[in-house]
Amino acid sequence: MLSHGSVLLFCLVIGALPVLAQAPQGWVDNPTAVPILRTIRAIPVSSDQEAESQDVARESLMSLALPGWGQHEQGKNRKWFFAVLEVAAWAFFWEREAAGARLRDRYRDFAWAEARFHPVARADADFDYYETLTKWTRSGAFDANPARSGVQPETDGTSFNGSIWELAVNMFLASGGSGEGDPDHVRVLEFYKERAYGPGFLWDWSGLPDGQQRLAGLISESDDRFRQATTMIGVVIANHVISAVDAFLVARGASSLGLLEFEPRRGPRGIGWSAQFTLLLGS
Repeated sequence: MLSHGSVLLFCLVIGALPVLAQAPQGWVDNPTAVPILRTIRAIPVSSDQEAESQDVARESLMSLALPGWGQHEQGKNRKWFFAVLEVAAWAFFWEREAAGARLRDRYRDFAWAEARFHPVARADADFDYYETLTKWTRSGAFDANPARSGVQPETDGTSFNGSIWELAVNMFLASGGSGEGDPDHVRVLEFYKERAYGPGFLWDWSGLPDGQQRLAGLISESDDRFRQATTMIGVVIANHVISAVDAFLVARGASSLGLLEFEPRRGPRGIGWSAQFTLLLGS
């Protein structure tokens, strides 16, 4: 998921370009000469300045939409840097997404083949379900006595469903037991039915001691691939923003934008990437 900071930066650049386009020529090379925005709005604008401002905004927005486009209009060779980075980032994003999806299929297949019961047709569940499989050896039964009418909850607290029943009893029947049909008992049973896993999602790792560890490893690998894909979305956004700022500064007379450096880094969940951008302003 993208951070709020990335989205805010993207919106600020879009909103700022039309305003900054009205700034006087040379402010980029002399930052100390930049007045407050209300002073900029008071500067008379000639027809030539207005046309130049329109070109500045147009080229900036072109690069914001497609990195390198504005630089192409300006005849700058660094258009290739932005274009190649855009293609590479999207290629890496789709490769990581596909790898994450393949690993997700693998851990779902593994759980179905090694731990889940097969009384009904296979139905895959959400991510939380597979996380639960890595933490609980057994699900326990959903209905402990199918011969009786209604649902007879699992009472073994060492199983997942049994722990749900114990939690419900402690929450709603803390003052003492109550018989079937009692409003409190009905509430406990409804709580259990909503949260316990039903017949199509029961499991037991007892026959495969290392099964949970193997499942957890596959889930972690899948998560890492999806996380790397999300990181690439951040790189794409940064590329659009930096390309737009570069086109804007070049149109305003800047000789150079700055330095953009990427380097790999090892974090607590594996290899990632960090980026550092140094903006060069002034003479």
